[in-house]
Amino acid sequence: MADSALYQQAVLDHYRRPRNRGALADCTHAADGSNPLCGDALRIELRCLDERVAELRFSGEACAIATATASMLSSLVVDLAERDIAELGARFERLIETGDDDASLGPLNAMRELHRYPARRKCAMLPWATLRAALAGTAHTTTEPESA
Repeated sequence: MADSALYQQAVLDHYRRPRNRGALADCTHAADGSNPLCGDALRIELRCLDERVAELRFSGEACAIATATASMLSSLVVDLAERDIAELGARFERLIETGDDDASLGPLNAMRELHRYPARRKCAMLPWATLRAALAGTAHTTTEPESA
């Protein structure tokens, strides 16, 4: 299967049937993220135990790329510490900039096609930025530049 077909299939699957979507009643950390110029808005809620993510849920209205990325990362970060999540996020950012696979990213490798679409990368980075904000205790974040 061609890379673009795999990308489309994975994105559509996670967009149409997002994993871990919804509210988390007993969350310990939460943040809202937005891309005001394109209209994406996500909320990430976490339950952390012993400085590790025990559970993640997300909600909001966002494009297929942001929703699919949130769905994919929601399973990958369970049991990870903040340091490990930061490292995983950096590897994801390299993936969408270069298109080079990274086995540690699992299903997120389908997003490597974003290296061909620089304007859409902020959509894929919104769930990561919102996750980082939640872990840092920041109520809101955006992937739009300050001057936007």
